[in-house]
Formats: sequence, structure tokens, C-alpha cells
Amino acid sequence: MDTVPPTPPPPSANDAPPLPRLPTEILVTIFQHLPMADLAQVRLTCHHWHDTICYTSSLMDKFVLSFKNCRLYEGCEQCRILAKSKSVYTKATLKAVAVENAADTLWCALGEDLQDLTLNDCSISGETLVRLLRCTPNLRYFALKTTKFEEFHINNVSVDFRLEKLETLTLRSIFVYDECFAMFRQICPRLKVLKLNYSSFEGWGEKLVQFVQTVRGTLEGINLSYTKIGATLLHKLATVDRLRLKKISLKSSYDLKQRDIIQLSRLQPSIVHLNIDNLFPADDQILSEISRNLPNLKRIKLHICRVHNLQQSFLGNMRRLEYLKITDATHVAGNLDLSAYENTHLEKLYVSAATFSRNTLPRFFEKSPNIRSLTLYQCSYENIHDLQLSFAHLKKLEYLNLQRTFDIDDSFFSRTVFDSVNMPFERIRFFPVTNLTRLCYLNLSRCRDLSDETLVAISFPRLKKIDLRGLNITDFGVRALVRQCPRLEYVHVDACKRICDSAVLMLCRDLRRLKLLNLDGCRAITDASIEHVIAHCRTSLVWLNMMNCPLLTDEAKHRLEGVRSIRSLYV
Repeated sequence: MDTVPPTPPPPSANDAPPLPRLPTEILVTIFQHLPMADLAQVRLTCHHWHDTICYTSSLMDKFVLSFKNCRLYEGCEQCRILAKSKSVYTKATLKAVAVENAADTLWCALGEDLQDLTLNDCSISGETLVRLLRCTPNLRYFALKTTKFEEFHINNVSVDFRLEKLETLTLRSIFVYDECFAMFRQICPRLKVLKLNYSSFEGWGEKLVQFVQTVRGTLEGINLSYTKIGATLLHKLATVDRLRLKKISLKSSYDLKQRDIIQLSRLQPSIVHLNIDNLFPADDQILSEISRNLPNLKRIKLHICRVHNLQQSFLGNMRRLEYLKITDATHVAGNLDLSAYENTHLEKLYVSAATFSRNTLPRFFEKSPNIRSLTLYQCSYENIHDLQLSFAHLKKLEYLNLQRTFDIDDSFFSRTVFDSVNMPFERIRFFPVTNLTRLCYLNLSRCRDLSDETLVAISFPRLKKIDLRGLNITDFGVRALVRQCPRLEYVHVDACKRICDSAVLMLCRDLRRLKLLNLDGCRAITDASIEHVIAHCRTSLVWLNMMNCPLLTDEAKHRLEGVRSIRSLYV
């Protein structure tokens, strides 16, 4: 008699085959699209995902190790945690930190992988700084900003190392001692960019000249904005043998005159980026000299005074310009005439305080159709329709800043206009704003005649950042904004006095990618707005400003500290 074999028991959960792993390359591609806060959570999922993130430099670059308002010393809590951690950081920022002599363990744990290090408003001694830099051999960017040195003596420590990979050195808003220049002169053999804006130094800058002489073979850019550099020091720097500068910034260095800039352009014809903004109003003479001496110029920032012919004296020779920032110091209509300038290379234009004559803007933009970034700050127009007509030629525009344009009102974005420039004898209507299909940034702050009607009219599906500071808008306009611009990540509605809790609800609930929200001075919002932030912005929001909102209670403000994604909170 045949026997029936017993039925095998069902497989247990422990016998189930393991789930297949995605290849590391696919995981990296997926993780590249995650913001830093989500990436930190994903890293805790499993060992495989943790190792994939920690050992992929492009992913770890999203993480910044930050120390704020603390003391770093041997055996401190931060040192103990980092010594046990397996995380690798390429960027670190110290803000308002007292760095003490005995914190060597911390730098040994971090140093090998650090490529970007910033010390902001810190206190540190010269000897501690030397020991810190010795532990960071792969550093590419180093910045000292508003850092306090009680004294800068390095007699008791040997400078026996070199930062071969360091390319950018920033010494901002500090007093640079001669010994500091001497130290960096020894350890920075391949420096490319030196930034000294807002800083001062001993004597007339002899050690600075010696430092530049040492790195002349690789140095390409120097920033001396807001310093007291004079004609003598600038001449000595410009005449350093075999120095070929490409970038120099002298913004607000008020001791310099026009003749000094002309001489600089003769001595350093390799300059392609020149910033003499807020220095002096340039006239026909200096504009003509710059255009002749710097034929390869790609970026320039300057003020102009009354000029006879801007095209003939300057712009006509600047065929390779990619970025032009120009401020009209005269406020005279027609002084800044760009209509004859033709440049297909121009990508960024910043114009401030100019008054444009009729028909000049459309003709200019027709000849410069590749502009991606346009700022017209506090400009005025004989005919505001010229600005509307200009949009017909700016189909590649991604960045538009019309801050303090008092000539525009709600009809600017909502109504059609006549093309009277290209079709002077035909009444052809068109809707110019529809051309801005690539727009990612829009600044309409302080345009006092704009209201909800403007927000109803604009529809930019790619828009990520918008600044509506000081506008007379309500929740009605905000409802239209979040519906028509769903990709918004950065929203400034500060000083909008009619913004209320329902508007904050729509911003927090409907903008899934919201990272920054500025509500400073929105005096009508209450604790309910804080509840909306807590309920809907726990994962994406990283920056929040709710200062000067008198109806918010201290208890509600304290609850915001529980939103872990917010890294910068101002209440």
C-alpha cells in the first residue's frame, strides 16, 4: 500500500530569499536627487545604503559639519563623538567657536578628508591655526572670516608642511599680520585665488607683495574690495614679474583713482574679470582705455557718469562680454543707451538706477538674445511697454530681478501690448510674458503698485524662487501662486502686512519642496501659522524667519525648535 508523503511545513520568514540589492551605481543616481535632510535619514536604513552614501564623495559633499557657539578642546563632547563616528566630511564650518590649543584629536579625525574649511567669527591662536592646517593636507578652500587673533606668534611650532592642493584662500574682515602672510607664503605653493576683502594689513602691504611674488606662477585672481589699497601698492602688485592676473576686484577701494585703473589695465592685459563697482563714476576716457587695453574682458562691474557715446567709447570693443553690471550715476534719461550694442555672448546683465529712453531696450535685447540673467534695479522708463516688448526676445531668461521698479503695476503681467518697434505700421498684439518659460527666479520686491492681480496673472511652472517683499498681497493671491508655480522652494513674503494664517497654510501645505520661508514683518500671522509649519514642513524646510510678528507667543516659538529639518531659525 502506497503511503502519502507528509506535507512539508510552510517556509518560515527566516527561510525567505533575501531581497535583491540594487547596484551601487543606481543607488548613487537615486540618492543624488535627495536633499541633505532626506539623505541623512536614508543613511540610517541599512549598512549597504550607509556605506554607499559615506563612501561616495559626490553625496558626502552635501553634508557640512558645523560647529556653532561652543568651545573645542581636547576631550570635549564633539571630539569624542567624531572619534567614534565613521562619517567622512569634506566640508566643515566653525562659527563663533573658541578653538583651543589642545583640540588636536579633532583635526586628526577630520583632517585627511576635509577639502573645504571655514572659520567665521572664531577665536584662535596662530600656533593652533598651524596645527590645524597641518592635519588637512587635502584642503582646497580655506577661509578666515572675522576671526580674532589675540596674537599671531608661531615661534613655538614648526611650519614644515605644504598644502599642495589649496587653491582659494580667503582672509575676510580680519587684520592680517605679517607673520600670517609669511606662514601662508610657505604652505600655499599653488594658490589660484586670494581674497582679502574688508581686511587690513601691517604697513603698506610689503608682505602681501612678497606673498604674491611667491605664488605668481599659479595666482589668477585677487580680491581687494573694501580695503585701503592705494596707488603704490596696486602698482607694485601689477608689476610683479610673470604675474598674469585674470580676475581682480577693487570694489569700494576709495583711495584709487581713474589713472590707477588705467595703469592696471596696461600692466595686466590678461584680465578677463574686472570689478570697479562703487569706486568712481567712469567717464569716456577710462571706458575707452579699458576697452583698448583689455580686449578679452568677459565680466565687468562699474559706475558711469555722463558719457558722450557709450557704444563708441566702450561697448563697441567689448564683443566677448558675458556679464555686464553697470550703474548710472547721473539718472539722466538716455545716458545709458545700449540699443546699438550687439553681443550674442552676453548672458548676465545688471543695470541699476538708469532711465531708459523710448525703444532702446527692445532693440538691445533683439541683438543680445542669449541673456539668462537680467536685473533692472530701481530703473525707470519713458515707456514701460518697452520692457514688456523686451520679453519677446528673452526666451532663454532664467533669472529676472525687477526690484524697486515703480513704473509697473498689475497690468504689466496681465495684458497684451502692441509691437510698435518691429511692426511700426501694423497693430499687432501679443502677450510677451508667455515667452518666459524657463524662468526660475523672480524678484518683484518693493514694486509698490503690484497686488493679488499680479500673482493671478503669472504662471511659471519652473519657478523655484520668488521675492514679493513689501507687496500688497493677500491669501487670494497666494492661492493662485501655489497653484500656478508648484515647484517653488524659496518664498519671501516678508513685510507683506496682509499675509495671514490661511496664506501660510497654503504655502506650507501645497509647496512640497519648500526650503525657505521668510515671514519677517507679517504682523497678521498668529500661532496658527506656527502649527502649519510644524504640521506640513517637517522634512523639507531648512530656513525660516518669523521675526517682528507681534501676535506670536513665546510658547509657540519654542515649539519650532522641534522641527529637526530647520537649520536656520529666526523668531
